[in-house]
Amino acid sequence: MRNVKLPVAVVALVSLAFVPVIAGQRGNSGNHGSSTPPAHGNQPPNAGPKSSDNGSKSHGPNATTPASNGPINFSSTPLGLKLTRNTALQSRLTTSLTALGYKGTVFEAAYGFKNLGQFVAAANVSQHLGIPFDKLKVQMTGLSVDASGNVTKANLNPDGTVSLVDPAKVTNAAPTKSLGQSIQTLKPGADANTANAANKEAESEIEQTTKDSKKKS
Repeated sequence: MRNVKLPVAVVALVSLAFVPVIAGQRGNSGNHGSSTPPAHGNQPPNAGPKSSDNGSKSHGPNATTPASNGPINFSSTPLGLKLTRNTALQSRLTTSLTALGYKGTVFEAAYGFKNLGQFVAAANVSQHLGIPFDKLKVQMTGLSVDASGNVTKANLNPDGTVSLVDPAKVTNAAPTKSLGQSIQTLKPGADANTANAANKEAESEIEQTTKDSKKKS
């Protein structure tokens, strides 16, 4: 076959005709099919969002609130450990709670309170004013521990009443109150200064029993 030389202009036009095709293959610009987003790690498509652990770690139970019912080692919570170290306070509170008719352990009684001072103040108010400790605790923490050692949580019902249910079944958590507000709810007309006096008494008691416990150890 005889070689035919094409004019330079024709060669240029032929070359340009192929440029869009090549560009489209590399850049995939425009809506030529769906593009696949880059994978972030090796996460499967339906993995969903990862859960984080920076929340309310109730400082043990987190406090405040357990996700569902189940056995809890109450003596290993932050307040439980403090009571374990402060043997003098643990003994005094155990005697006091038993006299008040509380059926659980001192560690179960402490479960749910924000700090040791709040717990001791509540126990003292219960003793001084004759308010059942369980009821005072529910008002302040929204939590209770039943006879089997299971945690229950206060649920506010549509009619305004409060029921203690498995934490996983709570639909409308009852709001918690301060010690003073709880006293007024359970014993209207009580001295308004009772809460402040109880808090100061608790601070002094914790300080003294801490010293006594250190002397014994």
